[in-house]
Amino acid sequence: MPKRPKAAPEKIAPPGKVGAFLLGMRAALTSVQGMVLFASYVGYGGLCASIGFPFGAAVFSTVLVLALPSQLLLITGFVAGNAMLGIALAVFLSAARLLPSVVTLLPYLRARFWVQILAAHFVAVSIWVESRRFLPPMPAPERVPFYFGLALTFNIASVFATWLGFVLAGNLPQAFAIGLGFLTPMSFIIALVRNARDLVDYLSLVFGLVLAPVFVWLNAPVDLLWVGLFGGGAAWLIQRQRKARAA
Repeated sequence: MPKRPKAAPEKIAPPGKVGAFLLGMRAALTSVQGMVLFASYVGYGGLCASIGFPFGAAVFSTVLVLALPSQLLLITGFVAGNAMLGIALAVFLSAARLLPSVVTLLPYLRARFWVQILAAHFVAVSIWVESRRFLPPMPAPERVPFYFGLALTFNIASVFATWLGFVLAGNLPQAFAIGLGFLTPMSFIIALVRNARDLVDYLSLVFGLVLAPVFVWLNAPVDLLWVGLFGGGAAWLIQRQRKARAA
């Protein structure tokens, strides 16, 4: 009896730009990082209400910045009565920590210059983690719409969470609101451990966790920048020497 020829594998049509955008929205809505981000911004909204930070400014800061550490610097500077120029400088220096994230993410988003500038605006910890997870295996034409679907959904959800936290401020204890703000860095550390592959990844994590309290104790300016330079630099040198010996 003659053997039947094997059926050709079914070709799955690519989702296209609209489909990729919707997939990005779906990834954001089902993401653990997204849930953590939402909870963190509920805490941020409640904290803003409890310290008397204006509602419109709280919501607009989420639209414009979408980076919780920078926004916390903004509202603490407001409460302390610092000069606007000093607050702006502190927020600017805090945003500098995201430069490596932008540099490692934009190569996946091949597009016009103005599109890349717009994409860079949305880069934050949660978006970077999820983009690094989803974008590499995707076809190049679908990455940009997927990214904007992910980023815009995160942004809109964070704005809504800020509004919700502000409204619930009367029923949200201040300590609990502050605690929600720590969910983002904790989830980021867990995601980095999960995604670590090489020795340099693990060494960077260890050196960062060890050096961070040291620079805080020294009261060094832009402590996160120094932690990244020393910790990341030391990890890179050790990895380079290890490869040189193996060669």
